[in-house]
Amino acid sequence: MRVGVHRVDDEGLHLERGADCSLDVHFDGWRGWSVAVEDGPDPVTVPWPKRLKARLDGTSLVTITVDEQEVFREELTFGSGQGRVELVDRFGNPVIIDKWGLTQRIFETRREGGAVEAMTAMAERVLRVMRDSCGVEGWISFGTLLGAARSGAVIGHDSDIDLCFLSEKQTPAEMAVELWDIARALVDAGISVKHKTASFITVVYDAPDGGEDGIDIYTCFYVGDLLHETATVRERVPRSAILPLRTLEFEGRDMPAPADPDRLLAVSYGPQWRVPDPSFRHLPSREITDRFDGWFSSVMTNRRDWTQYNGQVGAAGMRPSPFAHWVVDRLDDTHDGQLRVLDVGSGSSADLRAYHRAGYKAIGYDYAHPGKHALGGQEIDLPDSVGRRVINLLDERDVLTVGALAARQKGPKVVTARRVLEAVPPRSRDQLWRFASMALSDGGRVFVEGVSRSPQECRLAQERTGSPRLWPVDPTAVVDDVRASGGRVVHREGLAAAARASRTGSPARWRMIVEYPAPDNAAQEGRTDR
Repeated sequence: MRVGVHRVDDEGLHLERGADCSLDVHFDGWRGWSVAVEDGPDPVTVPWPKRLKARLDGTSLVTITVDEQEVFREELTFGSGQGRVELVDRFGNPVIIDKWGLTQRIFETRREGGAVEAMTAMAERVLRVMRDSCGVEGWISFGTLLGAARSGAVIGHDSDIDLCFLSEKQTPAEMAVELWDIARALVDAGISVKHKTASFITVVYDAPDGGEDGIDIYTCFYVGDLLHETATVRERVPRSAILPLRTLEFEGRDMPAPADPDRLLAVSYGPQWRVPDPSFRHLPSREITDRFDGWFSSVMTNRRDWTQYNGQVGAAGMRPSPFAHWVVDRLDDTHDGQLRVLDVGSGSSADLRAYHRAGYKAIGYDYAHPGKHALGGQEIDLPDSVGRRVINLLDERDVLTVGALAARQKGPKVVTARRVLEAVPPRSRDQLWRFASMALSDGGRVFVEGVSRSPQECRLAQERTGSPRLWPVDPTAVVDDVRASGGRVVHREGLAAAARASRTGSPARWRMIVEYPAPDNAAQEGRTDR
Protein backbone atom coordinates (compact mmCIF):
# COMPACT_ATOMS: atom_id res chain seq x y z
CA MET A 1 0.00 0.00 0.00
CA ARG A 2 1.37 3.42 -0.98
CA VAL A 3 1.66 5.86 1.90
CA GLY A 4 0.30 9.33 1.17
CA VAL A 5 2.10 12.09 3.10
CA HIS A 6 -0.10 15.19 3.11
CA ARG A 7 2.50 17.47 4.73
CA VAL A 8 5.34 17.65 7.25
CA ASP A 9 5.62 20.57 9.67
CA ASP A 10 6.64 21.55 13.20
CA GLU A 11 3.98 19.26 14.67
CA GLY A 12 4.88 16.04 12.85
CA LEU A 13 3.92 13.90 9.87
CA HIS A 14 0.43 14.36 8.45
CA LEU A 15 -0.61 11.25 6.51
CA GLU A 16 -3.61 10.99 4.20
CA ARG A 17 -4.51 7.71 5.93
CA GLY A 18 -3.00 5.07 8.16
CA ALA A 19 -0.83 2.33 6.71
CA ASP A 20 0.60 -0.82 8.21
CA CYS A 21 4.25 -0.01 7.60
CA SER A 22 7.41 1.56 8.96
CA LEU A 23 8.42 5.08 7.93
CA ASP A 24 12.06 6.18 7.85
CA VAL A 25 12.45 9.96 8.15
CA HIS A 26 15.66 11.48 6.79
CA PHE A 27 17.05 14.98 7.36
CA ASP A 28 19.57 16.07 4.71
CA GLY A 29 20.07 12.38 3.93
CA TRP A 30 20.51 11.21 7.55
CA ARG A 31 17.90 8.75 8.87
CA GLY A 32 17.06 10.50 12.11
CA TRP A 33 13.89 8.64 13.08
CA SER A 34 11.87 5.54 12.20
CA VAL A 35 8.29 5.01 13.25
CA ALA A 36 5.72 2.24 12.76
CA VAL A 37 2.26 3.35 11.55
CA GLU A 38 -0.89 1.28 11.94
CA ASP A 39 -3.36 0.73 9.13
CA GLY A 40 -6.60 2.72 9.08
CA PRO A 41 -8.95 4.62 6.75
CA ASP A 42 -8.67 8.06 8.39
CA PRO A 43 -6.01 10.79 8.18
CA VAL A 44 -3.28 10.36 10.76
CA THR A 45 -0.91 12.83 12.41
CA VAL A 46 2.25 11.25 13.77
CA PRO A 47 3.78 13.75 16.23
CA TRP A 48 7.53 14.21 16.51
CA PRO A 49 9.09 12.64 19.61
CA LYS A 50 9.89 15.44 22.05
CA ARG A 51 13.66 14.96 21.79
CA LEU A 52 13.50 15.21 18.01
CA LYS A 53 11.10 18.17 18.10
CA ALA A 54 13.58 20.03 20.33
CA ARG A 55 16.23 19.67 17.59
CA LEU A 56 14.01 20.71 14.69
CA ASP A 57 15.15 24.30 14.28
CA GLY A 58 16.36 25.37 10.85
CA THR A 59 16.04 24.16 7.29
CA SER A 60 16.40 20.58 6.06
CA LEU A 61 15.72 18.42 3.04
CA VAL A 62 13.20 15.98 4.52
CA THR A 63 12.71 12.65 2.79
CA ILE A 64 10.49 9.80 3.96
CA THR A 65 10.96 6.25 2.76
CA VAL A 66 9.01 3.01 3.11
CA ASP A 67 11.02 -0.13 2.43
CA GLU A 68 13.67 2.13 0.87
CA GLN A 69 11.09 3.60 -1.55
CA GLU A 70 10.81 7.38 -1.33
CA VAL A 71 7.27 8.62 -0.63
CA PHE A 72 8.01 12.26 0.33
CA ARG A 73 10.74 14.77 -0.50
CA GLU A 74 10.68 18.48 0.31
CA GLU A 75 12.94 21.26 1.60
CA LEU A 76 11.29 22.40 4.85
CA THR A 77 11.78 25.07 7.48
CA PHE A 78 11.30 24.36 11.19
CA GLY A 79 11.23 26.66 14.22
CA SER A 80 13.21 29.85 13.69
CA GLY A 81 14.41 28.72 10.27
CA GLN A 82 17.98 29.75 11.09
CA GLY A 83 20.71 27.45 9.74
CA ARG A 84 20.34 23.74 8.99
CA VAL A 85 18.74 21.14 11.24
CA GLU A 86 21.58 19.26 12.96
CA LEU A 87 21.14 15.85 14.53
CA VAL A 88 24.48 15.59 16.32
CA ASP A 89 25.66 15.35 19.93
CA ARG A 90 28.03 17.80 21.60
CA PHE A 91 30.99 15.83 20.22
CA GLY A 92 29.72 16.16 16.65
CA ASN A 93 28.64 12.52 16.40
CA PRO A 94 25.43 11.93 14.40
CA VAL A 95 22.47 10.84 16.54
CA ILE A 96 19.05 9.34 15.94
CA ILE A 97 15.86 9.28 17.96
CA ASP A 98 15.23 5.63 18.71
CA LYS A 99 12.01 3.61 19.07
CA TRP A 100 11.72 4.71 22.73
CA GLY A 101 12.03 8.39 21.82
CA LEU A 102 15.59 8.55 23.22
CA THR A 103 18.63 10.17 21.64
CA GLN A 104 21.14 7.52 20.58
CA ARG A 105 24.47 7.34 18.83
CA ILE A 106 24.21 4.32 16.58
CA PHE A 107 26.93 1.85 15.62
CA GLU A 108 26.60 2.69 11.93
CA THR A 109 28.63 5.87 12.41
CA ARG A 110 30.94 4.86 15.25
CA ARG A 111 33.29 2.15 14.03
CA GLU A 112 36.14 4.49 13.16
CA GLY A 113 36.14 5.96 16.67
CA GLY A 114 36.66 2.56 18.30
CA ALA A 115 33.31 2.55 20.07
CA VAL A 116 32.25 -0.90 18.87
CA GLU A 117 35.54 -2.51 19.88
CA ALA A 118 35.46 -0.81 23.28
CA MET A 119 31.89 -1.94 23.94
CA THR A 120 32.49 -5.59 23.02
CA ALA A 121 35.65 -5.61 25.17
CA MET A 122 33.67 -4.16 28.09
CA ALA A 123 30.93 -6.77 27.56
CA GLU A 124 33.51 -9.55 27.81
CA ARG A 125 34.87 -8.00 30.99
CA VAL A 126 31.39 -7.75 32.51
CA LEU A 127 30.61 -11.39 31.67
CA ARG A 128 33.91 -12.46 33.21
CA VAL A 129 33.16 -10.63 36.49
CA MET A 130 29.67 -12.14 36.61
CA ARG A 131 31.10 -15.61 36.13
CA ASP A 132 34.20 -15.42 38.33
CA SER A 133 32.81 -13.33 41.20
CA CYS A 134 29.16 -14.41 41.26
CA GLY A 135 29.05 -17.81 39.57
CA VAL A 136 26.53 -16.44 37.06
CA GLU A 137 26.77 -17.29 33.37
CA GLY A 138 25.51 -14.49 31.16
CA TRP A 139 24.86 -14.37 27.42
CA ILE A 140 24.30 -11.85 24.65
CA SER A 141 20.62 -11.11 24.14
CA PHE A 142 17.99 -9.00 22.36
CA GLY A 143 19.51 -6.67 19.73
CA THR A 144 23.03 -7.98 20.34
CA LEU A 145 21.95 -11.60 19.80
CA LEU A 146 19.97 -10.43 16.78
CA GLY A 147 23.11 -8.94 15.22
CA ALA A 148 25.20 -12.01 16.02
CA ALA A 149 22.63 -14.36 14.50
CA ARG A 150 22.12 -12.24 11.38
CA SER A 151 25.65 -11.24 10.49
CA GLY A 152 28.04 -11.81 13.39
CA ALA A 153 28.23 -8.05 13.96
CA VAL A 154 26.39 -5.17 15.59
CA ILE A 155 23.22 -3.92 13.93
CA GLY A 156 23.89 -0.55 12.35
CA HIS A 157 20.88 1.17 13.92
CA ASP A 158 21.51 -0.34 17.38
CA SER A 159 23.35 1.59 20.07
CA ASP A 160 24.26 -0.71 22.96
CA ILE A 161 24.95 -4.30 24.02
CA ASP A 162 22.39 -6.41 25.86
CA LEU A 163 23.23 -9.23 28.26
CA CYS A 164 20.98 -11.66 30.13
CA PHE A 165 21.42 -14.32 32.78
CA LEU A 166 19.09 -17.02 34.07
CA SER A 167 18.28 -16.72 37.76
CA GLU A 168 17.40 -19.85 39.69
CA LYS A 169 16.11 -17.88 42.69
CA GLN A 170 12.56 -18.59 43.80
CA THR A 171 11.17 -15.12 44.55
CA PRO A 172 11.50 -11.60 43.09
CA ALA A 173 13.06 -10.45 46.38
CA GLU A 174 15.81 -13.08 46.10
CA MET A 175 16.35 -12.14 42.45
CA ALA A 176 16.69 -8.49 43.40
CA VAL A 177 19.35 -9.39 45.98
CA GLU A 178 21.16 -11.48 43.37
CA LEU A 179 21.28 -8.56 40.93
CA TRP A 180 22.52 -6.26 43.70
CA ASP A 181 25.30 -8.78 44.37
CA ILE A 182 26.23 -8.70 40.67
CA ALA A 183 26.19 -4.89 40.66
CA ARG A 184 28.35 -4.83 43.80
CA ALA A 185 30.88 -7.21 42.21
CA LEU A 186 31.06 -5.02 39.11
CA VAL A 187 31.61 -1.90 41.21
CA ASP A 188 34.32 -3.72 43.17
CA ALA A 189 35.97 -4.46 39.81
CA GLY A 190 36.03 -0.74 39.02
CA ILE A 191 32.96 -0.73 36.74
CA SER A 192 30.22 1.90 37.15
CA VAL A 193 26.62 0.68 37.41
CA LYS A 194 23.20 2.34 37.27
CA HIS A 195 20.15 0.57 38.70
CA LYS A 196 17.07 0.82 36.49
CA THR A 197 14.79 -1.76 38.16
CA ALA A 198 15.36 -4.62 40.58
CA SER A 199 15.82 -6.87 37.51
CA PHE A 200 17.72 -4.50 35.20
CA ILE A 201 21.00 -2.63 35.57
CA THR A 202 23.23 -0.76 33.12
CA VAL A 203 27.02 -0.67 33.09
CA VAL A 204 28.16 2.82 32.08
CA TYR A 205 31.59 3.98 30.96
CA ASP A 206 33.23 6.77 28.98
CA ALA A 207 33.27 5.98 25.26
CA PRO A 208 36.49 6.54 23.27
CA ASP A 209 34.69 8.92 20.89
CA GLY A 210 33.20 10.98 23.71
CA GLY A 211 30.03 10.70 25.74
CA GLU A 212 28.81 7.76 27.77
CA ASP A 213 28.03 4.23 26.57
CA GLY A 214 26.08 1.50 28.30
CA ILE A 215 25.68 -2.26 28.52
CA ASP A 216 22.33 -3.50 29.79
CA ILE A 217 22.07 -6.57 32.06
CA TYR A 218 18.70 -8.26 32.53
CA THR A 219 17.52 -10.96 34.92
CA CYS A 220 15.68 -13.84 33.22
CA PHE A 221 13.76 -16.49 35.15
CA TYR A 222 11.07 -19.13 34.94
CA VAL A 223 7.70 -19.20 36.65
CA GLY A 224 6.53 -22.74 35.91
CA ASP A 225 7.25 -23.27 32.22
CA LEU A 226 7.00 -19.56 31.35
CA LEU A 227 10.26 -17.76 30.60
CA HIS A 228 10.38 -14.11 31.67
CA GLU A 229 12.90 -11.87 29.91
CA THR A 230 12.78 -8.45 31.54
CA ALA A 231 9.34 -6.85 31.11
CA THR A 232 8.91 -7.75 27.43
CA VAL A 233 8.72 -11.54 27.19
CA ARG A 234 6.55 -14.05 29.04
CA GLU A 235 6.43 -17.15 26.87
CA ARG A 236 6.63 -20.94 27.04
CA VAL A 237 10.23 -21.61 26.15
CA PRO A 238 11.96 -24.87 27.10
CA ARG A 239 15.07 -24.57 29.22
CA SER A 240 16.88 -26.49 26.51
CA ALA A 241 16.55 -23.38 24.32
CA ILE A 242 18.83 -21.56 26.75
CA LEU A 243 21.08 -24.13 28.40
CA PRO A 244 23.70 -25.26 27.89
CA LEU A 245 25.05 -22.02 26.45
CA ARG A 246 26.86 -22.06 23.12
CA THR A 247 29.04 -19.46 21.44
CA LEU A 248 28.31 -17.18 18.50
CA GLU A 249 30.78 -14.99 16.69
CA PHE A 250 30.16 -11.33 17.40
CA GLU A 251 32.51 -8.64 16.15
CA GLY A 252 35.31 -11.18 15.79
CA ARG A 253 34.86 -12.57 19.32
CA ASP A 254 33.25 -15.79 20.52
CA MET A 255 30.47 -14.64 22.81
CA PRO A 256 28.19 -16.80 24.98
CA ALA A 257 24.71 -17.24 23.50
CA PRO A 258 21.61 -19.33 24.24
CA ALA A 259 21.53 -22.89 22.95
CA ASP A 260 18.75 -22.09 20.44
CA PRO A 261 19.11 -18.45 19.35
CA ASP A 262 16.29 -18.79 16.80
CA ARG A 263 13.79 -19.72 19.53
CA LEU A 264 14.78 -16.81 21.78
CA LEU A 265 14.76 -14.31 18.93
CA ALA A 266 11.35 -15.50 17.71
CA VAL A 267 9.70 -14.86 21.08
CA SER A 268 11.27 -11.39 21.24
CA TYR A 269 10.93 -10.20 17.64
CA GLY A 270 8.46 -12.57 16.00
CA PRO A 271 9.02 -15.14 13.23
CA GLN A 272 10.28 -12.43 10.85
CA TRP A 273 13.23 -11.54 13.09
CA ARG A 274 15.73 -11.92 10.26
CA VAL A 275 14.21 -8.91 8.42
CA PRO A 276 15.67 -5.60 9.76
CA ASP A 277 13.13 -3.09 11.12
CA PRO A 278 14.63 0.01 12.81
CA SER A 279 11.18 1.03 14.12
CA PHE A 280 10.47 -2.28 15.90
CA ARG A 281 9.31 -1.85 19.51
CA HIS A 282 8.65 -4.49 22.11
CA LEU A 283 4.99 -4.07 23.00
CA PRO A 284 4.33 -6.36 25.96
CA SER A 285 0.81 -6.71 27.28
CA ARG A 286 -0.37 -4.64 30.23
CA GLU A 287 -0.47 -7.88 32.23
CA ILE A 288 3.27 -8.38 31.75
CA THR A 289 4.27 -4.80 32.54
CA ASP A 290 2.02 -4.58 35.60
CA ARG A 291 3.40 -7.87 36.88
CA PHE A 292 6.99 -6.67 36.49
CA ASP A 293 6.26 -3.31 38.08
CA GLY A 294 4.81 -5.09 41.08
CA TRP A 295 7.72 -7.49 41.34
CA PHE A 296 10.66 -5.24 40.53
CA SER A 297 9.43 -1.63 40.43
CA SER A 298 11.36 0.96 38.39
CA VAL A 299 13.46 4.07 38.86
CA MET A 300 13.11 5.15 35.23
CA THR A 301 9.79 7.03 35.11
CA ASN A 302 10.74 10.45 33.69
CA ARG A 303 14.22 9.93 35.12
CA ARG A 304 16.09 10.67 31.88
CA ASP A 305 14.03 13.83 31.36
CA TRP A 306 14.66 15.11 34.88
CA THR A 307 18.37 14.24 34.70
CA GLN A 308 18.66 16.21 31.48
CA TYR A 309 16.65 19.11 32.88
CA ASN A 310 18.64 19.21 36.13
CA GLY A 311 21.82 19.15 34.09
CA GLN A 312 20.67 22.08 31.98
CA VAL A 313 19.83 24.07 35.10
CA GLY A 314 23.18 23.19 36.65
CA ALA A 315 25.12 24.06 33.50
CA ALA A 316 23.41 27.46 33.38
CA GLY A 317 24.71 28.32 36.84
CA MET A 318 24.88 26.93 40.37
CA ARG A 319 23.43 29.91 42.24
CA PRO A 320 21.33 28.83 45.26
CA SER A 321 17.64 29.69 45.17
CA PRO A 322 15.96 32.36 47.34
CA PHE A 323 14.25 29.44 49.09
CA ALA A 324 17.60 28.12 50.29
CA HIS A 325 18.46 31.51 51.82
CA TRP A 326 14.98 31.67 53.38
CA VAL A 327 15.63 28.28 55.01
CA VAL A 328 19.09 29.24 56.26
CA ASP A 329 17.69 32.37 57.90
CA ARG A 330 15.32 30.16 59.89
CA LEU A 331 17.63 27.35 60.93
CA ASP A 332 18.76 26.92 64.51
CA ASP A 333 22.44 27.84 64.84
CA THR A 334 22.86 26.30 68.29
CA HIS A 335 23.86 22.82 67.10
CA ASP A 336 27.55 23.63 66.63
CA GLY A 337 27.68 22.48 63.00
CA GLN A 338 25.96 19.15 63.69
CA LEU A 339 22.65 19.95 61.99
CA ARG A 340 21.98 17.95 58.83
CA VAL A 341 19.93 19.41 55.99
CA LEU A 342 18.27 16.65 53.96
CA ASP A 343 17.33 18.33 50.68
CA VAL A 344 14.70 16.22 48.88
CA GLY A 345 14.50 16.87 45.16
CA SER A 346 17.91 18.54 45.18
CA GLY A 347 17.89 18.78 41.36
CA SER A 348 20.99 20.60 40.12
CA SER A 349 22.38 20.55 43.71
CA ALA A 350 22.71 24.36 43.76
CA ASP A 351 20.90 24.76 47.08
CA LEU A 352 23.27 22.31 48.73
CA ARG A 353 25.95 24.98 48.34
CA ALA A 354 23.99 27.45 50.49
CA TYR A 355 23.42 24.89 53.25
CA HIS A 356 27.09 23.88 53.20
CA ARG A 357 28.34 27.48 53.28
CA ALA A 358 26.07 28.18 56.25
CA GLY A 359 27.93 25.47 58.16
CA TYR A 360 25.44 22.62 57.95
CA LYS A 361 25.92 19.04 56.79
CA ALA A 362 24.11 19.01 53.44
CA ILE A 363 22.79 15.85 51.79
CA GLY A 364 20.87 15.97 48.50
CA TYR A 365 18.17 13.37 47.81
CA ASP A 366 17.00 12.90 44.22
CA TYR A 367 16.64 10.12 41.68
CA ALA A 368 17.83 12.27 38.78
CA HIS A 369 21.17 13.63 39.99
CA PRO A 370 22.91 15.16 36.96
CA GLY A 371 26.24 13.54 36.13
CA LYS A 372 28.98 15.04 34.04
CA HIS A 373 27.34 14.04 30.75
CA ALA A 374 24.18 15.91 31.68
CA LEU A 375 26.36 18.87 32.72
CA GLY A 376 28.06 19.22 29.35
CA GLY A 377 31.03 17.03 30.27
CA GLN A 378 31.90 18.77 33.53
CA GLU A 379 31.93 17.05 36.89
CA ILE A 380 29.51 18.61 39.38
CA ASP A 381 31.34 21.18 41.50
CA LEU A 382 30.42 20.37 45.11
CA PRO A 383 32.53 20.06 48.24
CA ASP A 384 33.50 16.50 49.13
CA SER A 385 31.58 16.73 52.40
CA VAL A 386 28.27 17.32 50.60
CA GLY A 387 26.46 14.02 50.18
CA ARG A 388 24.07 12.83 47.49
CA ARG A 389 21.61 9.97 47.87
CA VAL A 390 19.07 8.42 45.53
CA ILE A 391 15.38 8.42 46.43
CA ASN A 392 12.40 7.52 44.25
CA LEU A 393 9.20 9.11 45.53
CA LEU A 394 7.22 7.00 43.05
CA ASP A 395 8.21 3.80 44.86
CA GLU A 396 6.95 3.30 48.41
CA ARG A 397 9.46 0.53 49.07
CA ASP A 398 12.36 2.77 48.15
CA VAL A 399 10.99 5.59 50.31
CA LEU A 400 10.70 3.23 53.29
CA THR A 401 14.26 1.99 52.80
CA VAL A 402 15.84 5.42 52.30
CA GLY A 403 13.72 6.89 55.11
CA ALA A 404 14.90 4.21 57.52
CA LEU A 405 18.53 4.90 56.62
CA ALA A 406 17.99 8.64 57.07
CA ALA A 407 16.45 8.01 60.50
CA ARG A 408 19.64 6.24 61.60
CA GLN A 409 21.76 9.34 60.96
CA LYS A 410 22.75 10.72 64.34
CA GLY A 411 22.10 14.26 65.44
CA PRO A 412 19.52 16.95 64.64
CA LYS A 413 18.06 17.09 61.13
CA VAL A 414 15.75 19.16 58.99
CA VAL A 415 14.21 18.27 55.63
CA THR A 416 13.86 20.73 52.75
CA ALA A 417 11.81 20.27 49.59
CA ARG A 418 11.65 22.93 46.90
CA ARG A 419 9.18 22.51 44.05
CA VAL A 420 8.99 18.75 44.53
CA LEU A 421 5.27 18.20 45.04
CA GLU A 422 4.29 19.60 41.63
CA ALA A 423 6.88 17.34 39.98
CA VAL A 424 5.37 14.04 41.16
CA PRO A 425 1.91 12.65 40.37
CA PRO A 426 -0.73 13.26 43.05
CA ARG A 427 -0.83 9.61 44.13
CA SER A 428 2.84 9.83 45.22
CA ARG A 429 2.83 13.15 47.10
CA ASP A 430 2.27 11.55 50.48
CA GLN A 431 5.62 9.76 50.03
CA LEU A 432 7.44 13.02 50.76
CA TRP A 433 5.75 13.16 54.17
CA ARG A 434 6.38 9.47 54.74
CA PHE A 435 10.10 10.06 54.21
CA ALA A 436 10.09 13.21 56.33
CA SER A 437 8.28 11.55 59.25
CA MET A 438 10.78 8.68 59.21
CA ALA A 439 13.89 10.84 58.78
CA LEU A 440 12.68 13.13 61.58
CA SER A 441 11.58 10.36 63.94
CA ASP A 442 13.50 12.15 66.72
CA GLY A 443 11.72 15.38 65.86
CA GLY A 444 12.49 18.21 63.45
CA ARG A 445 11.14 20.53 60.82
CA VAL A 446 10.40 20.39 57.10
CA PHE A 447 10.73 23.52 54.96
CA VAL A 448 8.66 23.35 51.75
CA GLU A 449 8.20 25.59 48.74
CA GLY A 450 5.88 25.01 45.80
CA VAL A 451 4.48 26.83 42.80
CA SER A 452 0.82 26.10 42.14
CA ARG A 453 -0.41 26.26 38.56
CA SER A 454 -3.60 25.41 36.72
CA PRO A 455 -3.44 22.43 34.31
CA GLN A 456 -3.05 24.84 31.39
CA GLU A 457 -0.27 26.76 33.16
CA CYS A 458 1.50 23.45 33.90
CA ARG A 459 1.59 22.71 30.18
CA LEU A 460 2.82 26.23 29.36
CA ALA A 461 5.55 25.99 32.02
CA GLN A 462 6.77 22.75 30.52
CA GLU A 463 6.95 24.33 27.08
CA ARG A 464 8.74 27.46 28.36
CA THR A 465 11.30 25.75 30.58
CA GLY A 466 11.66 22.35 28.97
CA SER A 467 10.91 20.67 32.29
CA PRO A 468 9.27 17.23 32.43
CA ARG A 469 5.61 16.94 33.37
CA LEU A 470 4.18 19.15 36.12
CA TRP A 471 0.91 18.77 38.04
CA PRO A 472 -1.40 21.30 39.74
CA VAL A 473 -1.00 21.35 43.53
CA ASP A 474 -3.58 22.67 45.98
CA PRO A 475 -1.53 23.39 49.13
CA THR A 476 -4.62 23.17 51.35
CA ALA A 477 -4.75 19.47 50.42
CA VAL A 478 -1.05 19.24 51.31
CA VAL A 479 -1.96 20.30 54.86
CA ASP A 480 -4.21 17.24 55.11
CA ASP A 481 -1.33 14.97 53.99
CA VAL A 482 0.92 16.56 56.62
CA ARG A 483 -1.59 15.88 59.40
CA ALA A 484 -2.07 12.29 58.23
CA SER A 485 1.68 11.72 58.54
CA GLY A 486 1.82 13.01 62.12
CA GLY A 487 3.14 16.48 61.42
CA ARG A 488 1.62 19.92 61.92
CA VAL A 489 1.98 23.10 59.92
CA VAL A 490 3.58 25.81 62.07
CA HIS A 491 4.07 28.44 59.36
CA ARG A 492 2.41 29.11 56.02
CA GLU A 493 2.76 31.71 53.24
CA GLY A 494 0.58 32.24 50.19
CA LEU A 495 -1.60 29.15 50.56
CA ALA A 496 -4.92 30.81 49.72
CA ALA A 497 -3.65 32.40 46.48
CA ALA A 498 -1.88 29.17 45.52
CA ALA A 499 -5.05 27.15 46.09
CA ARG A 500 -6.86 29.42 43.62
CA ALA A 501 -3.97 29.23 41.16
CA SER A 502 -4.13 25.42 41.14
CA ARG A 503 -7.56 25.72 39.54
CA THR A 504 -7.22 28.85 37.43
CA GLY A 505 -5.15 32.00 37.20
CA SER A 506 -1.45 32.84 37.23
CA PRO A 507 1.16 30.66 38.98
CA ALA A 508 1.50 31.40 42.70
CA ARG A 509 4.37 30.51 45.05
CA TRP A 510 3.65 29.15 48.52
CA ARG A 511 5.77 28.07 51.47
CA MET A 512 5.20 26.23 54.69
CA ILE A 513 7.10 24.90 57.68
CA VAL A 514 6.03 21.55 59.09
CA GLU A 515 7.03 20.27 62.50
CA TYR A 516 7.32 16.67 63.62
CA PRO A 517 7.47 16.47 67.41
CA ALA A 518 10.14 14.58 69.32
CA PRO A 519 8.93 11.21 70.70
CA ASP A 520 8.40 12.47 74.30
CA ASN A 521 6.53 15.51 73.05
CA ALA A 522 4.45 13.36 70.73
CA ALA A 523 3.43 11.12 73.62
CA GLN A 524 2.54 14.15 75.74
CA GLU A 525 0.49 15.65 72.89
CA GLY A 526 -1.33 12.33 72.55
CA ARG A 527 -2.27 12.37 76.26
CA THR A 528 -3.39 15.99 76.00
CA ASP A 529 -5.60 15.18 73.03
CA ARG A 530 -7.38 12.54 75.09
